[in-house]
Amino acid sequence: MNRRHTVQIEGRAVTLTNLEKLLWPEAQLTKADLLDYYARLFPYLRRHWLGRTLTVTRYPDGVEGEFFYQKNVPAGAPPWVKTCTVGSVVYVVASGLAEIIWLANSGAIEFHPSTYLASRPEEPSYAIVDLDPTPPQGFREAVQAALRVRELLAKLDLKGYPKLSGATGIHIYLPLPAGCDFHFSSELVRQLGAALRAAYPGQITLERLVKKRQGVYVDYLQNSQGKTIVGVYSPRPTPRATVSTPVDWTDLGYYQPEDFTIRTVPQWVAERGDLFAGVLEPQPLPLEVFSSFHP
Repeated sequence: MNRRHTVQIEGRAVTLTNLEKLLWPEAQLTKADLLDYYARLFPYLRRHWLGRTLTVTRYPDGVEGEFFYQKNVPAGAPPWVKTCTVGSVVYVVASGLAEIIWLANSGAIEFHPSTYLASRPEEPSYAIVDLDPTPPQGFREAVQAALRVRELLAKLDLKGYPKLSGATGIHIYLPLPAGCDFHFSSELVRQLGAALRAAYPGQITLERLVKKRQGVYVDYLQNSQGKTIVGVYSPRPTPRATVSTPVDWTDLGYYQPEDFTIRTVPQWVAERGDLFAGVLEPQPLPLEVFSSFHP
């Protein structure tokens, strides 16, 4: 039975359906659990998502069913949903909890907020070092690579903020000053990756072809406009309902991705606070920093 009821969220009428539907069968988590998670985390994720365009991954029949990515605003969107056109895509813009709950109710489990604000689509707010281990390597190797990134950033007097991807990877966010474009952010991460590859051959790679990769891949192309990456505090479509969660540098190597789920993250954030708050503070990043790299 398709049970529907309407709730008021921030003065918006949002219709909810099939709240008992199992989205994570192994973890026994329902759509109601997903909506509750987003409502509880909204005070934290709002500062990182609001004002940004949203790409979502929808799982109408749960994480064991088929899924699809959606960039364009879904058909039948309520009139209060804010949108923004970038190129040929009409995105939903995160402007409040109502949009998040409305999208999550449609089966959107993963949220990928843009690296730019909708008001400045040519200027990324941060660059992302996306560390993706190549099997048979896994999370342990990603941690080692992340710590090497930290050492390099320290030498360059740059700040980076790590979060677990929720799978085997690690994402390190580097706040950028105003005025940087996507060429800059992509080139910055490519140069960092090249420096690490030179220092750790066979352990760090920039090779795009999966069959030729050896080691942890530094995916600098994730910094291109139009590319997306799972947002901080977003759940993942993994059997245990893991969450992409920020951690302290000292936490790396101590926790596993499975430690952070939609059941555990609300308490973790309540105790530790928003460990990604520093991402919102632009840092000086002069072009001369490239002269310090040795690709």
